[in-house]
Amino acid sequence: MRHLILLALLVLTYFTVNYMYAAVIKSIWLEGLVPGKAYEYEAVAGLYLVTIPSIIAIALSVPFGILADRFGRVRLIILSGLLMGAGSIIVGLAAGFPELILGFTLFAIGMQGIYPPLMGSIADTTPESRRGLGYAAYYASSVIGYPLGLAAGLTLAWRTGYTLLGLLTIALTAIVSVSLSRIYKSIKHVAVTGGGGFNLRAAGRVVSKPAVIALLVLIFFWGMPWGAVTRYAVNFMEDAWGLSKATASLILTLASISIIIGHITGGALADRRVRAGDQLGRVKVSIIGVGVGLAVMLSFVLYPYPYGVEAPTALLPPALLALAGMLFTTLAYPNISSVLSEVVEREYRATVFSVFNILNTLGWGVGPTLYGWLKESLVEHWGLGIPDASRYSIATVLLAWLIPLAIWVSMLKIYPKSRVVEEAG
Repeated sequence: MRHLILLALLVLTYFTVNYMYAAVIKSIWLEGLVPGKAYEYEAVAGLYLVTIPSIIAIALSVPFGILADRFGRVRLIILSGLLMGAGSIIVGLAAGFPELILGFTLFAIGMQGIYPPLMGSIADTTPESRRGLGYAAYYASSVIGYPLGLAAGLTLAWRTGYTLLGLLTIALTAIVSVSLSRIYKSIKHVAVTGGGGFNLRAAGRVVSKPAVIALLVLIFFWGMPWGAVTRYAVNFMEDAWGLSKATASLILTLASISIIIGHITGGALADRRVRAGDQLGRVKVSIIGVGVGLAVMLSFVLYPYPYGVEAPTALLPPALLALAGMLFTTLAYPNISSVLSEVVEREYRATVFSVFNILNTLGWGVGPTLYGWLKESLVEHWGLGIPDASRYSIATVLLAWLIPLAIWVSMLKIYPKSRVVEEAG
């Protein structure tokens, strides 16, 4: 399991780079590298440094997945890691806006590109009985990267931060690649090293399997509430409950810790059920997690909070609901990837995970937009006040989790028939 620790460190590093943007973009503008006045630069930076690079990266995600299946996971991990590291260093050394655009674009391509081979390599090198914890290592590290990114942006000069973290990304990419290569030498399967029997038409048939389609639909609707909650949780507590930004941010920070615990607990619980011989252990853990988590999260957002009161006695009940809701819903996260890896042949895992990642990204993007549109409609067309409109809008978006819950229930029958029985080397 040593390679999972190294992998987690790599993921933690590049997610720290990714999230550092929020804390440093104003400093970059103040140095004159981003054009626009005080009320313009965020829109300019968002378009050219975030949105356009993300679109390019998403468009290249499937080609990266196919290349990983065709030529080997490690080679694409090296390529993607180098792109992220080089992009980060270019940002740190940038002399103008064009260099920033180039650096952020290379980083975005690498970050999207590394996902398919990393997720495939976790399945390749981790036995099914411990795969939940393997994917939990990825997801937990990505969450920890958020506060670390903000902390790095606040404590380091932005050029120093991007340059040092870029170098660290390259170093960890090399270490992870060496570690994985040693494991792959013991796996008698050409799919993981490249040059094998990858076939694009066959990959299409794999993607069209009922279990795979079900999980692809699941991840889209799974991402919608997460996107809305993570983007607008602070705004929601300000508008609906009258809390200060500092208090709302504290609750969200505590909730992020709960999410990390949920990832690890969900993977570990499911792994334990699998080792005990329960083939449906991952599905059952996910059903319980989503069902209980949805109910608790709805209780959280609809809680009759006394507006504007910040006394600990008033804050404690909804804060506990937030922590419990985030923990339970997160139990399913590592098991989605685990189950997907178990219904897809090794030759095509990176390709399928690239499609999976695109739909996950789209879900996270649609959720905030849907929340904003609902809130606007409830205020303008239904005459609701902002507090009630905020509650009902976020509650409606959370109901999207009913679709993943229904799919998990259907997987009780679909999953056993679709499993590809392969043990990691």
